Amino acid sequence: MAGAPELPTVLAAHGLGLGPWLYDAWRPRFEEAGFPFRALTLPGHGGQPDASLADVVRFLQAEVAAVSGPVILMAHSFSGLAAQHLLAGQRLHGAVLICPLPPGFQPPTLAMLRHAPAALAAMLRGRPFLPSREAWASTGYSRLSGPALDSAIQQSKAWPPTLCRDLLRSPRLCPTSVETPVFVTLGGADPILPPHRGRVVGDLFEGIVLKYDELAHSPMLEPGGDRMLRDILRFCADPQRPRVIESEGFRPDEGAGHTLRKERRGERIKKRSAYGQKPAAR
Repeated sequence: MAGAPELPTVLAAHGLGLGPWLYDAWRPRFEEAGFPFRALTLPGHGGQPDASLADVVRFLQAEVAAVSGPVILMAHSFSGLAAQHLLAGQRLHGAVLICPLPPGFQPPTLAMLRHAPAALAAMLRGRPFLPSREAWASTGYSRLSGPALDSAIQQSKAWPPTLCRDLLRSPRLCPTSVETPVFVTLGGADPILPPHRGRVVGDLFEGIVLKYDELAHSPMLEPGGDRMLRDILRFCADPQRPRVIESEGFRPDEGAGHTLRKERRGERIKKRSAYGQKPAAR
């Protein structure tokens, strides 16, 4: 009897100022399910010199190429943007984009505006920017408190200046073909990435988009993040592109697709949407 098919290797990329420790709580669940799992340290982090967005994209391409079998790239926040640049020209077994920054300029949210002057001053001087405890607590870790918040802040590092500047002027993307199955997960309470912005990524790559109302920008650290993880594990076990463009958890007035892509390809990307919050598992 033939053995079970080989499960894809999951490469996990962290967000800005974070590190592979971001996935410490999720790693055992992937390994228990049989997935080879590796959390990466991205350029510009972990004591490495300053890096650009292009450096991160090239790094991800090299890491994918080094795996002999199928790969699922799981990327969070800014690395989700780098993953989109990779996916625009390369096919993978699957991709999971968690709270991914969309391409193109995105105006800062109100929560981020409070901390923008300090960040811009550091970038203009070409220096790394280390957010204050208040900045981390109100943006990246807005759903954490007590020891969990203390631990996350202690492990967080400064933001590379070149990478920060690249994120502000990231070029727009308009893939001419999309072959990789893509799963986009968003937090309904995310102070950095409002769900209607993140939804653009799902429409751009013709993927499945789910919004989780109780989660914010770092779901792998937050109470309630297990529900997102279960959905991600199901996708990784059988990555498929949807027959229709699926998005759950959005109201009809929360946007309906990537306008530029519709114009360029002449397609009606928004074919169907399952409105209403995805029910909690019982």
